[in-house]
Amino acid sequence: MPRMFRVMKKGDDDKPVVGQGFGELGVRPTEIDTDVQGNAVQNDKGMSVGPAWRVLSLFVVPKRLGTGGRGKANAHCFRRGNGAFQQGPCGNGLELLPDSRTHGVVRPAQLVPLAQYLKDLAATREEWQIDET
Repeated sequence: MPRMFRVMKKGDDDKPVVGQGFGELGVRPTEIDTDVQGNAVQNDKGMSVGPAWRVLSLFVVPKRLGTGGRGKANAHCFRRGNGAFQQGPCGNGLELLPDSRTHGVVRPAQLVPLAQYLKDLAATREEWQIDET
């Protein structure tokens, strides 16, 4: 499983909040393409992730970490996986597609209904852990 980081809001159980809003475990409607039947298309779009939280956009990294971040106090850096940040499967129906050394997307592994892609992302919730070291 590739090691990836994402800044997200946390729930009461220290796991990410699932949803389609900014800073949630999911994908905003503008971050994924769909076809006329409402299927999530496998292209270069999906849920944004990075290989380490220190290389993520300063606009999302929480200020409290003292690294120049401008993110909100309720945001937390979550980590999932331990393998190399390279293209490959990263969950049931999911694939990591790095698009640079510092960014990638978790996209559907094949053409699926958007609702299924969102369920596949949500199914990873228990695997994410806060890692701000």
